[in-house]
Amino acid sequence: MGAWSGLFPPQAIFSRKKFRGVVLNPPNFEPGSWCGAGKLWIDEDSEEYWLTSRPRMKPGIRGYAVEIYRSSSYENFTLVHRITKEELSEMVKTEILSIENQQLLRDPLTDRYHLYLSVNIVLERKEDKVVRRWDTLLLTSDDPAGPWEPYGFVIRGDRDYDSSEARDCTIDIVDGRYFCLYKARPRGERIVHMALAISSDGKKWTKLGVPTVDGSPQPNFFLLNGTIYGGSLGPIFIGTETLVSIRGVALTKHFSAFIIDYKNMNLERLFTIEWKPSSMFEHPEYPIHTYCDVVYDRLKDVWLIFIEAVDPVHTKELGWTTEVDRLLLYVSE
Repeated sequence: MGAWSGLFPPQAIFSRKKFRGVVLNPPNFEPGSWCGAGKLWIDEDSEEYWLTSRPRMKPGIRGYAVEIYRSSSYENFTLVHRITKEELSEMVKTEILSIENQQLLRDPLTDRYHLYLSVNIVLERKEDKVVRRWDTLLLTSDDPAGPWEPYGFVIRGDRDYDSSEARDCTIDIVDGRYFCLYKARPRGERIVHMALAISSDGKKWTKLGVPTVDGSPQPNFFLLNGTIYGGSLGPIFIGTETLVSIRGVALTKHFSAFIIDYKNMNLERLFTIEWKPSSMFEHPEYPIHTYCDVVYDRLKDVWLIFIEAVDPVHTKELGWTTEVDRLLLYVSE
């Protein structure tokens, strides 16, 4: 490492990355079919790798389940558990229209696993009008293979800034404290910001609000997705930075890192760089559909970067109903 100290530099993680392969394919290759939006958990005791994913198909079906995969390495995953949106609706007694981003962690106090799900719920049906909102739901279990029990909705759209969407979280634990950066959108607006919340147990959350970026207000569309690590400068986010939405889909070509100054409610930029495709499975203009997970594998002493990549062949055009996404893996040694 030379003179480096603190967290392993995000710049080095990026510069050393090499494409490893396709991890998961979508349910089919029809327009609007995706997989990914998940998180990897490494059980260092059993040396098992646990990966979550959201399979999705065209509108009318949308994100229809959460899937949990297991592997003895960071490749060749096998499906071990699936919860459909219908089963989830019955579990929480709330109609769920779609499932998106998932976060899998293990609570340090109870050793129980936490599975956070972004879910599009029905608030009310009025004749031919459906009032809906995106909230974050928590399930818990003693085993990532299940069974899973519903704890309830933990991050809800109950503020002006997240009244339409409180979802697509990046959740990690630093020094025993849960940190959450999540997508916040006001009802009736196209503005998308990152909001910050903290918790001591992953169940009861304190919303801190919408932080600035380098001391200035966030752009009107600003979305981060990745992983939060503890560094000598404080909690540090590493992952994708998305600044545009094309036909209803948040697409990116930027990889970034930020120091999370939660006491002063500011995201201090460490670095940003363009993500250039290194495989035939990534769209040349916008290779990534938001979702990313950056994981240090102590067992193999490598960094793993999972991205939900926009397929350039099967995608008719960039957009919510027309693109096809795969889950890809990059390895940084």
